[in-house]
Amino acid sequence: MKYYLSLFFVLSLTMMYPAQASNGYYPPGQSIENPAKTIHDALKKLQAFGANRDNAKPELLRNFLETKIIPHFAFDRMTDWVAGPYARRMSAANMRELEANVKQAFLDSLSKHLGDYDTSGARVTIKPVQYRGSGQAQVTALIYSARPYPDRLDFRMQTQGNGWKIVDVTANGNSAALYYRRHFISTLRQY
Repeated sequence: MKYYLSLFFVLSLTMMYPAQASNGYYPPGQSIENPAKTIHDALKKLQAFGANRDNAKPELLRNFLETKIIPHFAFDRMTDWVAGPYARRMSAANMRELEANVKQAFLDSLSKHLGDYDTSGARVTIKPVQYRGSGQAQVTALIYSARPYPDRLDFRMQTQGNGWKIVDVTANGNSAALYYRRHFISTLRQY
C-alpha cells in the first residue's frame, strides 16, 4: 500500500508540474515566472481583443499591439541576433536604427496578419516549456481554429530582469528573426 501511495504522489507531482524538466535542465530560480505563463497571458489578450469585432479598425489594433503585446518582446536581443557578426562593426546609433527597423517591420507584419485572423473560435494549447540552458527557453503554442490543422507558434525566450521576453517567433516553421537577418544581409550586400 505504501508503494502505491508513494507512486501516486510522484505521478501527481509530475502531472502538476509538467513544464519543469526538459532535457535534464531545470528552470532558473522560482522568483521568475514560468515562460509559458508569459505566452499564455499574451495570447489570451490577443484572443480577447480579436473576439470583439469593433476592434477591427487598424488604428485600434496597432495601438493594442504596441501597448499590450510588443512589451513582451526583447527587440534589443533580437536585433543582436539579426545583425550577427556585423554587430561588432556597427555603431550604437546604427544598432538602435536597426532595432527600430526590426521592431517596425515586426509590428507591421503582426498588424497585417492579425487583422485578417479570426480568433473567435480559436483554442490554444501550450506545450510544456523546453528549457535550453540558463535563462533560455522555448514555448510552443498550437492554435486550433476552423482550419483543418493547427497553427504552430514557437517562441524562443530569454530572461530579462524578473521575467521572460520573446526574442524570436517561428510561425509554422518560419522564423521572424531569420527572415529579418536574411533581409539585413541582402541589403548589406547591395552596398
